[in-house]
Amino acid sequence: VLNAAQSALPLHMAPLLAAAGFHASPMSAERVVAFMDQIRVFQEQVEKLNRLQVDSAEYSCLKAIALFTPDACGLSDAAHVETLQEKAQVALTEYVRSQYPGQPQRFGRLLLRLPALRAVPAALISQLFFMRLVGKTPIETLIRDMLLSGSTFNWPYGAGQ
Repeated sequence: VLNAAQSALPLHMAPLLAAAGFHASPMSAERVVAFMDQIRVFQEQVEKLNRLQVDSAEYSCLKAIALFTPDACGLSDAAHVETLQEKAQVALTEYVRSQYPGQPQRFGRLLLRLPALRAVPAALISQLFFMRLVGKTPIETLIRDMLLSGSTFNWPYGAGQ
C-alpha cells in the first residue's frame, strides 16, 4: 500500500480487476462484490496517504516501521526487530521535526496511518500486484526462498539493468 501511494499510479477499478485476473477466471457475484470492496479499502488508504503529501524520506521510514514489526510470527529475535523498528521511528520523528517544523501534528498523523493499512488484506495485494509475476506461489514462500538461498541466488538480470 505504501509503495502504491508513493508511486502515485492511478488506481482505477477496471485496470485493478484486470490485473487481478478477473477476465481469466469466472467468480460468483458475491466474490466479485467482496473483492471490489477490498479494492475500495485499498484505494481509500492510498488516497489518505496522498492527502498527507508524504515525501520519499517519510515513506522510507514508514516502510521500515511497518516491515520491522516484532509481532510477526516466527521471529527468532523479536527484541532486535523491535530495536530496528524503534530506530526507524526515531529517524522519522527527527526528520519530520527538522523538515516540517510548522506541522507539529505531522508525525502523529503519519504514524496513525500504519494500523489502517492492515485493513487491506495481504491476499488482495498479492492478487493485484504479484499474480502475473509469480502465479499462485505465496509471496512469503518466495521471500523465504530468496533469503535462504543467500548470495547463491542468481538473478536473471544483469547487475546494471
